[in-house]
Amino acid sequence: MTTTCKTTSPLHRKSKLAKSLERDVLGIALEIGRRVGTEGHGIVEEFLEDRLEEIGCEPYTTSSFCLPYVQNGESFTNIVGVIPGRDRSKKPLLIGAHYDSVIDAPCADDNAAAVAIALAVAELVAANANLERDLVVAIFDAEEPPYYQTHSMGSNRFYEDQMKPEGVHAALIMDLVGHDICFPGEFLGAVPGIGSMLGKIPGLSKKVINVPFLSDLLFVTGTESNQGLVDIVGEHHSPKDLKVLPTLNRYVGDMSDHGIFRKNGVPYLFLSCGRWQHYHMPTDTPDRLNYKKMAAITYYVCELMAGMDAQEMDRTDTEQFSETLELEASQLKKILGPAHNMVLKRMGLTSISTRDDMTRFARSLLETGL
Repeated sequence: MTTTCKTTSPLHRKSKLAKSLERDVLGIALEIGRRVGTEGHGIVEEFLEDRLEEIGCEPYTTSSFCLPYVQNGESFTNIVGVIPGRDRSKKPLLIGAHYDSVIDAPCADDNAAAVAIALAVAELVAANANLERDLVVAIFDAEEPPYYQTHSMGSNRFYEDQMKPEGVHAALIMDLVGHDICFPGEFLGAVPGIGSMLGKIPGLSKKVINVPFLSDLLFVTGTESNQGLVDIVGEHHSPKDLKVLPTLNRYVGDMSDHGIFRKNGVPYLFLSCGRWQHYHMPTDTPDRLNYKKMAAITYYVCELMAGMDAQEMDRTDTEQFSETLELEASQLKKILGPAHNMVLKRMGLTSISTRDDMTRFARSLLETGL
């Protein structure tokens, strides 16, 4: 399958892409933050408009990338552009991430990193020009509390009020995708080479530890929303420099802007590295992000987009889902390697052969704070 990343653009070089991602993060992750209605929010809004124009996007519905809306007397702005595809009669793809912050702080991982990746994907798609479908680049407002899961949430207002009648073919949403994944030391006791180390250093089992062979994990939910996505994620199960772990959205709930697409039966993927120790904290700063990992995620998203572009995916009943257990279990075994059976044993499992087994594993993983 052809990917959207095979291009002569400088961003095809990972080192260049990592630097470009960092520049965009620094342009978004202001020290003063970007809460709705603040000075920082307005500054970043202008920055994103400029970036969409530089990339070569067209405005989505009007002469401006800004799609303002008012809810309960408060003003908000979604920022949406389009990279034209070769066949504009087809329903478009959508890549999305929110740009508001929860506090007056940089909030680099939440969610400047995902916005930067969305911009980079758009730039690569524009340079390569090999998608059949248009690519809608939707930078949503008001995802953070107190707007989360309310009518004010930018993705909700986009879907209900601003989206064109043709809708979208499939959506890919990102949140919290800039950091290395760490685990509490006590969770890692069954991993070869780590359990013995925990016992030698007092207090280490109570600390959060970055384990190199697990730090490049990326969680993907939504494959269950359409069989075509199961095929796409399965085909691209080994992206370079990443370990992709598909899991069911119901294990974590609608953590971000993908919820409105899920509820309306739109095929979707949600990418995240989960929560970390700097989640919703002033310490979520640009220097703590892993830009090489973000570059790897950018290329991976390009591959997924190419698959979603080519795959016919009908809308499904929101109460039905594709079975993904085989894909989840095989990826988990590949990621854990020699530690697989020991980790399962620590969780009271002998294998993952049923959905109940996977549910027990997922619950144990979530108890670590991810």
